[in-house]
Amino acid sequence: MPAALLIYGGLSVPAPPALRWVEAAIGLLMVLAVGWRRPLAVTTGHALRARSDAGWQTVAVPALAWLLWAPLLRGAALGWEAADILRDVVPLLYLFLPVLLVPALKRLGPAGVGPWGVRALAGGLALAGLLLALRWWRQSGWGFGAVGMRAMADGGGYLLNAPSVLFAAVALPALSLSLLASGGRVWRPAVALASAAAGAVCLGALGGAVHRTALGLAALSLALIALWWVRRRPVLALPLLLGVGLAAALAGDALTGIWQQAAEKTRLTGANTRWEEAAVVIDHVAASPWALLFGDGWGARIANPAVGGWRVGYTHTLVSYSLLKTGLLGMLALGAYLGALVRPWCRLLADDPPLALALVPPLLMALGLHTSFKYLDTGVLLSLMLLAAGCRKGLSTR
Repeated sequence: MPAALLIYGGLSVPAPPALRWVEAAIGLLMVLAVGWRRPLAVTTGHALRARSDAGWQTVAVPALAWLLWAPLLRGAALGWEAADILRDVVPLLYLFLPVLLVPALKRLGPAGVGPWGVRALAGGLALAGLLLALRWWRQSGWGFGAVGMRAMADGGGYLLNAPSVLFAAVALPALSLSLLASGGRVWRPAVALASAAAGAVCLGALGGAVHRTALGLAALSLALIALWWVRRRPVLALPLLLGVGLAAALAGDALTGIWQQAAEKTRLTGANTRWEEAAVVIDHVAASPWALLFGDGWGARIANPAVGGWRVGYTHTLVSYSLLKTGLLGMLALGAYLGALVRPWCRLLADDPPLALALVPPLLMALGLHTSFKYLDTGVLLSLMLLAAGCRKGLSTR
């Protein structure tokens, strides 16, 4: 799986326009990671008969079964294009990737679900995010001096929309703090400095493209992680203050510019027509009891005001997307699945707060505010959360 993530970050894009050799290679590596038995058992319903000791799986497996087959049959009955149906089914499998990946890793024992397994998956995600950010910088001509001076374009492929970029922007500085707090080894300060610099590259990319909500969530998460570490290691207070002061001295104008650009973008665009988009979806499904209960199925399209009224197969939030495609029954199944993941996250927050807090910004963006719920890294983030929840040591090296 880490190899698939490195290829994803280095060569692929969050929403590929077609299946290319890069995506085929990622898919092959994922199949090698999860095997073929578990996907076959889940898609055929055989997994419903198996008993699981993980409470979230008892909800996730039937939820996936319903969300896979009911909208699929509905979409086929309404005559939607096979390619459009496939574009919806693949993101569904990404979103439910923990159902396939976590049991496969558990079969490996400590190598899969122990500290090294958690760190391998977290490291793969962070490196993927860093590679995507570096590719964006290359598209932007390595214009580091433009950050805060002008709003930079998202560029081709919308690389910065990938949740792994936001995860890396939080997890890498958090790892730097963790290494400094642990101390004891000569190489740790050098790795901590490299991690902080890599995190700054990701944060700078998000700032350059004025991803305002992502930046706000990242800043809040990093502040909470820093406060947690200072409470445990008061000696870190002085280095943190010096680091913040140095950043303000070196990049004060850029930080002020980012703040002003975010405020201006909010004034001009507001919520980016999310409310208008949701209103169109509600009006559409309310016109028919079948659409209200079951949605229009996978492959459905709608005239979306968020993209100028073009008929597209997506909306910009998971709530409106699931209502359009799966109806109220599908939303209940999806809500049950996501609700079952809250308890493992709370357990992770108690065991490893830095990792739990690093997961919040990308997952909140993906599941609540952005189209990135359809991307591969969202499912990997959920898998990482569930694996780490059963492990006593994740991103933190305490």
